[in-house]
Amino acid sequence: MKQTTVITIIISLLLMFLSLVSWILKSTDLSLIAANLATIVLLIAFIWDNRNNSN
Repeated sequence: MKQTTVITIIISLLLMFLSLVSWILKSTDLSLIAANLATIVLLIAFIWDNRNNSN
């Protein structure tokens, strides 16, 4: 794995953890935003990495 992919995965995991903590603390808006942002970041990283591997 490239370093940028690893950093992106770490950022997404931190956002998911933030989402879980926000949900526990009853901050649903922040929880939803963090979870959706983490999902989008992972999706873009996955698509970008696979696009570069197909060449």
